[in-house]
Amino acid sequence: MSKDQTQLKAFLQAESVLTIATGDLCGPWSAPVLYVADISVDPVTLYFLSSANSRHIKSLSVGGVSAVSIYSDYDGNWQSIRGAQMHGVIEQVADLNKEQVADRYFDRFAEIKALIDNPQTEQERLIGSAFGRSFFYQFRPTFIRFTNNADSFAGRTEWQL
Repeated sequence: MSKDQTQLKAFLQAESVLTIATGDLCGPWSAPVLYVADISVDPVTLYFLSSANSRHIKSLSVGGVSAVSIYSDYDGNWQSIRGAQMHGVIEQVADLNKEQVADRYFDRFAEIKALIDNPQTEQERLIGSAFGRSFFYQFRPTFIRFTNNADSFAGRTEWQL
């Protein structure tokens, strides 16, 4: 990739919610998940925790191809609008890499690890139990469009990977 990814990588590390878009016989579907970015690899890889029975995982197309998006919170200033739209492949993280991904994920989201390991209420126990039965997935983009209105109105950079 020849275009500088510095702003994209900073954005991916600063945000925490990834929206996955899929479709099934019932129609289009989107689901937000917490993610952590590994910006040390090329292309960047996003990891998230999800149930194998969730609609967004069950409705992945053949080969795990999906679209995802990440957007910053709007603060009332149009120049603050930033976001990434991507398509790529979602796969379950291999057992060989699971521990490393879990460490990275739970370092970022210690509150999720606390729900799993030390729930304080019955509701937390149920949520933690669901997380504990979930799997780590990775999203590897094949295309990224990064919009950053701080650069210019609808300013965007694209990478075909």
